[in-house]
Amino acid sequence: MDKVKIKSTSLHSAECSDVIIRDGEQVRLVFRPEIVDNPNNPAACVRGRFLYQRKGKAEPWQDFDTLPLSSLKKGEHFQLELKAGELLPLLMDLGGLYRLHRRQGVPQGKVELIKIEQNLAKLLQLSEPELNEFLSANEADAVKILRRSLRWLSRSPAVTEQLAAEGNQLPELNALVGLASLRAILKIWNENSTNDNEEFWQHKLGTHAFVLSQLFAYPIVVIKEKAYVGGKRFDNLHGNIVDFLGRIESSDAAVLIEIKTPRTPLLGAQYRQDIFPPSRHLGGSISQVLHYRESLMNELFALTKGVNGEISPAEPRCVVIAGCAKAELIDESRQRSFERFRERLTGVSVVTFDELFARVQGLVDLLEGV
Repeated sequence: MDKVKIKSTSLHSAECSDVIIRDGEQVRLVFRPEIVDNPNNPAACVRGRFLYQRKGKAEPWQDFDTLPLSSLKKGEHFQLELKAGELLPLLMDLGGLYRLHRRQGVPQGKVELIKIEQNLAKLLQLSEPELNEFLSANEADAVKILRRSLRWLSRSPAVTEQLAAEGNQLPELNALVGLASLRAILKIWNENSTNDNEEFWQHKLGTHAFVLSQLFAYPIVVIKEKAYVGGKRFDNLHGNIVDFLGRIESSDAAVLIEIKTPRTPLLGAQYRQDIFPPSRHLGGSISQVLHYRESLMNELFALTKGVNGEISPAEPRCVVIAGCAKAELIDESRQRSFERFRERLTGVSVVTFDELFARVQGLVDLLEGV
């Protein structure tokens, strides 16, 4: 990309690199611009001069002493013609200098800027509604640009420091990126709330593992999806695979998360009037994750030997994500039966899919106020 070099000559003026208007092997025409503060007319902030140069084939371009126009005698004249294809690029380059001065005044020290393509310049001039419409019509390209921009930010500590110095700009950027991720998983939930494919939900929650941290009041790290937690015998059978194995950052205690589906029944048929026992599927899921916990604790040393982020021997937390409260707990009897059961469980938390995503929606509502 073409670059423009700017060097300040005072607090109120700065020389800019030459704009090449006509470029030949031995003859060229350039315009040498200068950005200035003009107190009489602040909008008139660029001045300059034309240089018509001639050199030998192997010689470098050199400046020369020019004859002032005041030296012309009566009857003499000087004509400088610019072709249409030469004048337009000159005006566009000078327009960039005018915009630079409007934004930040006369640059100080040495500055190197990159000329952007005309299409990109037009994109940057779009209003927010126009930009939203353009990006919505080109979502794949928009995501690609965002990823490249974030990679550039991660490799440019000076830019990150500048953002941090500008008040709340960096937290706002983090919040917006987090908000986009939360909205993405909410969209998946809203479009698939009746999907009863267990592998689908394990894959989606694995791809958006940050959602699982909403299950706890403290930060957790997902160590592995489909994690082996022991149990194999000499015949290489009976191995136990938990859907997600996590670790609490502050204590290194293990977290076992078992994923079912939003269609998993929470309650069975009515046992007595107003009494609904837990369903066979929910009871089985709880027994399954407790079995995994026992297996992990029995073989913890062997399983974690040589592994970074070692799990502590503290009692692991267990979570089962299953069912949909709004869809199934349709009356007070069912609601009270479900709460009576899960609130008295020891060592296992049961969270429904709609409760999990309600927490995500709460985060979205919070971040939208940033």
